[in-house]
Amino acid sequence: MDPLLFLQLFSGLIYLLFGGDLLVRGAVALARKFHVPPMIIALTIVAFGTSLPELVVVVQATLAGYPGLVLGNVVGSNIANVLLVAGAAAVVSPLTYGEHSVRRDSLFMVTTSVLVVFLCWNGTLGLLEGGIMLGGLVLVNAITAREAARAFRDSELKAPLEWVLGLPTNMWVILLFIVVGAVGLPIGAKMVVDASVEIAAALGVSDTVVGLTVLAIGTSLPELATTVTAAVQKRTDVAIGTIVGSNMFNILAILGLAAAISPAPIAVPGGFFSLDFPVMLGAALVITALALLRRPVGRTLGVTFLVAYAAYLLLLGLRTQGLVF
Repeated sequence: MDPLLFLQLFSGLIYLLFGGDLLVRGAVALARKFHVPPMIIALTIVAFGTSLPELVVVVQATLAGYPGLVLGNVVGSNIANVLLVAGAAAVVSPLTYGEHSVRRDSLFMVTTSVLVVFLCWNGTLGLLEGGIMLGGLVLVNAITAREAARAFRDSELKAPLEWVLGLPTNMWVILLFIVVGAVGLPIGAKMVVDASVEIAAALGVSDTVVGLTVLAIGTSLPELATTVTAAVQKRTDVAIGTIVGSNMFNILAILGLAAAISPAPIAVPGGFFSLDFPVMLGAALVITALALLRRPVGRTLGVTFLVAYAAYLLLLGLRTQGLVF
């Protein structure tokens, strides 16, 4: 195996860490500049920026005819975002649900997760299913835009926001942070994914397994970088908003676009219904239940998430060997 692959992997991680730091700082600074709740920014700019790697990978995989990579990347990323990303961030600093919008959007996340399982029930995803998901994206964005407009009119939300040292105050610098961060994240993710795919290919695993593991983790690294950075800076509302917004975007926008542009219907492997979909739905339900109960994701629960993710990867490995499911 070429040692340069590991150098490429490390270099991509560096891009991701710096890109995530710049993006979250710019997002929080922008929220403070315009008196917008950080949650709204996290559910829009940050969620879109951190989902760009999934978007690029899925579009390429769709046009190249690798359906296992397409669905595996989206489902695997949504699982990793909750169990790996939220778990790691909670270990750094307990995650709290500071605003009403995150509870509402957590319900949206569960709804979109149930929707994609329902649409996959017949074994394929085509133009009709893609159109339904893209329509859901328009609806969610309209609701988020209305929430943002209400936030501007709400005097309580115009109070000064708490923030950490190091945030830019000049508008051009803020925009530079956001642009550089959003560009650096997908570049770093592509470097990580390219190296990881070649390493995985050398091991002889299927494209579905690569999508659920290597690609899912690789393209979730922006969420990990952004969320952990937000947790370190005590902006845990941004951390939760990034995870929830990214998971919705992955299903409605990325998978919806892939299904709409795919030359042939995307086949859904039967194994998804016995393991991957239940884990994705279970993770989304746990996050939503905690949001509705206003229970923080503490360090103990964060460790539990990480252990659950390791158990999922173990079961996935056993399934690959034909030992379970």
